[in-house]
Amino acid sequence: MAFRIDESVCVGCGGCAFTCLFGAISAANDDASLYRINEEVCAECGQCAHVCPVSAIHAPEGYKKIRKVTILPEKCKGCSLCSRVCKANAPKGKIKEPFEIDQEKCFQCGVCASKCKFDAILIEY
Repeated sequence: MAFRIDESVCVGCGGCAFTCLFGAISAANDDASLYRINEEVCAECGQCAHVCPVSAIHAPEGYKKIRKVTILPEKCKGCSLCSRVCKANAPKGKIKEPFEIDQEKCFQCGVCASKCKFDAILIEY
């Protein structure tokens, strides 16, 4: 499941494509007057819906918005995988020491948690 663009409402401004750090949104036609979301790439972070000036982007059914992402220091091994996969550069730390999430940078996409091999990242909905 991924966010969807209502093509009858989309005005083709491209704000969603510009905002998407995952490259999941691209022009659906030659004149870039309509955009589509690649479901295989969409991280369901919701940033595109947040910036859409005409509310053309909608969450998938059953979508739960992530409110906060934190790293549990007792589980974190300091492998840095979370930092390497984060497009916002929110996880910070030193290798072999527990990392922390910079809440000012984090836009709650959850990609870091999905990649953590130690189940050290807590997602709060």
